[in-house]
Amino acid sequence: MKNTRIIIAGDLLPMPCNYELFSAGDARALFGERLCDLFASADYRLCNFEGCFTDSDRPIEKVGPCIKAPMSTISAVKKLGIDYAALGNTHSMDYGRQGFLDTCRTLSENGIGWLGWGENADSVKSFAEIDADGRRIILYNTTERFENAPRADHPGVNLYDEYCVCREIKALRERCDFLIVLYHGGIEGTHFNSDTMRRRFHRMADNGADVVISQHTHAIGEEERYNGAYLLYGQGNFCFHFRPDVTPLLAEGLVLELEIGDSGFTAKPHRILRTEKGCVYDDEQELSAFYERSKTHDRLIAGDRDAKAEFDCQFGNDCDNWTNIFFSLFRGANPLDAEKRKTLSPAEFTEYLKNSYSRQQLLGMQMFMRNEEFNEVGNQILSDLLKKTDIKENLS
Repeated sequence: MKNTRIIIAGDLLPMPCNYELFSAGDARALFGERLCDLFASADYRLCNFEGCFTDSDRPIEKVGPCIKAPMSTISAVKKLGIDYAALGNTHSMDYGRQGFLDTCRTLSENGIGWLGWGENADSVKSFAEIDADGRRIILYNTTERFENAPRADHPGVNLYDEYCVCREIKALRERCDFLIVLYHGGIEGTHFNSDTMRRRFHRMADNGADVVISQHTHAIGEEERYNGAYLLYGQGNFCFHFRPDVTPLLAEGLVLELEIGDSGFTAKPHRILRTEKGCVYDDEQELSAFYERSKTHDRLIAGDRDAKAEFDCQFGNDCDNWTNIFFSLFRGANPLDAEKRKTLSPAEFTEYLKNSYSRQQLLGMQMFMRNEEFNEVGNQILSDLLKKTDIKENLS
């Protein structure tokens, strides 16, 4: 049986800066000749659609951006040859039921399969099957919980529940020759994976996944070969120009090329670089930082304490970017904070916020974040408060 080649891209969604090129179907202008040729050389191509294709102007209520692209912009996606789209992610439910319906229709009309979400809690489509000339390949998509949970009467995504996901992966592996997991999760902006991510990836591999890839972090992480599986912790963006400023974090991404044969498979990452309107193939293929992190990761897995300390330290440094947001949310509508923001630098304001809490208060926050029971209690308290706030605003 001939080998099967699959190209997997990271986060993709048209943005205002390139709507015109996407609507015109100008894939060459968006992605360059070499990247388009790489996609054309594959048997199958898939990516993560980081949002929905809809013309609706009614986003859901949430903290953070609601992301969509006009339905007409699917033209360049089709031209690139995308066969399957993972939709179990952070932003796929940003425009509610209408966004779901519009996206499904747009993909169906353009011959693009999808996985990772469904009409309601009982009909979520977690996987797609490929018959590659007799070789059965399954694509599986799961995501962490955001504002995207399905309900009995509302669409949503395939949420990551370790027991359910691993059980399903194990059952699916028994009916296929190769299984690829697209996992949407992790901490945005982190180059170094966490204990939680490693544990989840290892368990999915132990239950039959041949390849596990994490998206969502918008940063390149590291690779690992574990128990016969290939694990990629952080693929970075493909073409996702949500932020106009090109930071080093957003300037690069990986496209993964898999070649699957009867006696095994190979996994080859290709570095891509962001451009003003899209992304192009990196002719230099400068991946030294990626491979260096991967070597350190291998040492960590082997029990090297220095490597573990380095990963923990670097992961903590990356998480520091969230400090300001985290503490500001807990401060409430404090007018003093607004005044402080005018006079302090971001670093100084973060320090001001951290010093606004006692050690016992910080320990209490950690308890609510860490303990499953208190996490549930905290979510219930916030849900009740939001209902009361909604009633108050409607009466005013």
